[in-house]
Amino acid sequence: MSITFRYYTDEDFLKLEELILASYQWGKPIWSFSRHEFCRGVHSAWANVKDNWRHTVGIWEEDGKIISAVICEGVWHGDAFFLFDSLERQKDSKLLEKMFHHAETHLSCFTNDYKEQSRYLHIVIPKEYSCVKNMAKERGYGLSQHTERSLILPFRGDKFDVVLPEGYRIADGNETPDFFLSNTHMFSFNYTLPIAETGEKGFHDLRTMPGYKPELDLCVLDQEGKPVGMAIIWYNEKMPYCELEPLGVVWWSRRKGVARALIYEAANRIMKIAPSCRGMLGGDQQFYWDLGFKVETTYETWDWSRKF
Repeated sequence: MSITFRYYTDEDFLKLEELILASYQWGKPIWSFSRHEFCRGVHSAWANVKDNWRHTVGIWEEDGKIISAVICEGVWHGDAFFLFDSLERQKDSKLLEKMFHHAETHLSCFTNDYKEQSRYLHIVIPKEYSCVKNMAKERGYGLSQHTERSLILPFRGDKFDVVLPEGYRIADGNETPDFFLSNTHMFSFNYTLPIAETGEKGFHDLRTMPGYKPELDLCVLDQEGKPVGMAIIWYNEKMPYCELEPLGVVWWSRRKGVARALIYEAANRIMKIAPSCRGMLGGDQQFYWDLGFKVETTYETWDWSRKF
């Protein structure tokens, strides 16, 4: 049978997730398990991602099975990510052309003021996708100075020491309400109304995602029981490592060891339930380097624009 196109429906979420999980066997996906679940969960409230994906995400099938997709975070940032059912699939130049065309026409965005009268698109490309990179060059994309790096904290079998300020303690998703996550996230990333009005709904939806595990949803509570730090770990047995998304500490409780304690507690819990997990993927700030995170891989960003 020939390859056919259709738009995404919400019933495709788990089908794409299986595609993503399989890709850990032959690559290091930039559209990861944690990104897939986090975007569908939290962005359901912040950006109506369910409808945004229905209008923009493209899917290609062969013999009734999904073989590739073009997806985005669903918040209209002009971002695009390519998914494949195998590393060899990217060698299909006709399919690639269709995927690039779809990304350019459906996922590119314009600036808020319209002054430049151009649409912009940024495609993040893993190292394994050499054919995707070559076609980006052919289509006039330019290599951005912005690269994304994945850092990993290696697990060596020994438990990490979890130290908190006196009177602080760690609770998990079996105990904490949705509100604690949204409030901590708001004061960690310095935003407020009106976004904060939907935050609780977003984190409620995140907790309904199929890969969410309440025992890996950690929150630090201070002496009064207020949430001052949060970390959620995502792991599936098909992954070689676990992924941290998000991590946040409220602005008034930083430099007290809260984030370190969250990461170490999460690592200890993962090592207990999944001894084969080889490490934790985290962010790319100095804080992670200081904790012993190392570069796992880098991803190039390729930029495209067109007058409209």
